Amino acid sequence: MSSEVIEKGIGLARAGRFGDALKIFDQDLCFTQHPTAMSYYAVSLASTEGNFDKAISLCLMAAEKEFYNPEIYLNLGRIFLLNGQKSVAVRAFRKGLKIDGDHFGIKSEMKRLGVRRRPVLTFLPRQNPVNRLLGILAERIAP
Repeated sequence: MSSEVIEKGIGLARAGRFGDALKIFDQDLCFTQHPTAMSYYAVSLASTEGNFDKAISLCLMAAEKEFYNPEIYLNLGRIFLLNGQKSVAVRAFRKGLKIDGDHFGIKSEMKRLGVRRRPVLTFLPRQNPVNRLLGILAERIAP
């Protein structure tokens, strides 16, 4: 029973129906034993109630339990974005991409944000002609 409830809640949250997902998760607190569900509960909580402190701490707890799960970092990043913390969100997304470099959700969030890659030579300014040339070459070699 509880796994069906968890899957239903996760499905609703993935579809962006955070209020409905919150109702499902609240009726059976089984999400506390399921880190992915806990992260979706957290993003639902942040989206509907604006309770960012609780959402962030729940998501961080989920990340401690399943540090290898990129979906948790996707949700953590989304919570930080909702809270207006773009730089911290980008760090969470990058951590998720280290685990799974092809994670569709994280890549689409990064693309939506328009996040730049780091300069090739970090000790030179981004606008330096050498950095620009190396960046163009690096982009052509490995998109």
